[in-house]
Amino acid sequence: MRVPKTVAALLAATIALPLAGCFGLPTPGEIASHAGEIASHAGEIAGRADDLADQALELADTLSGIDYGKTSRLVVRDAATDEVVREVTDQAEIERAFEPLSGVNGLADAPDAAAEYVLELWQPETQRAGQDASDVQDVKVLEVTTYEGSSAVTIEVSPIGLSLDLAASEETVDALRALAG
Repeated sequence: MRVPKTVAALLAATIALPLAGCFGLPTPGEIASHAGEIASHAGEIAGRADDLADQALELADTLSGIDYGKTSRLVVRDAATDEVVREVTDQAEIERAFEPLSGVNGLADAPDAAAEYVLELWQPETQRAGQDASDVQDVKVLEVTTYEGSSAVTIEVSPIGLSLDLAASEETVDALRALAG
């Protein structure tokens, strides 16, 4: 009696499936388990990407909403010593250096280079109803850190605690470094 090739192949597959683990091959259950894990990781990654996109939009809104005409001062600190290197009050100089940041939209990995300068942008707080003008204080609205030999910068929007690493152009970072004098 001759067995058709199709029936022989099905019989071989039926015998081989339960023995797959014996030959180092994944069983269908293992494949299904890994597929579930992969789907779970993909969902986590998608969630993180959404969070990063939301943070990037929030940062872009914040950077474009900074009123450089209202800026009272920029404090440039040496990141290693925390010593004030320079204090800038020329609003046009501050605006020229910071304006290119509003066009930066690429996220970067956290820089592995040493921090170079920390630039703190301070503005007067909004005067509230009934508050005396002499009671209005300066608040730090933005902090930008540059890194030695890197075009990446870390931007922290102080009032909301948002911090992102951005890939900036060399020209943008050089303009920020120039503020150190």
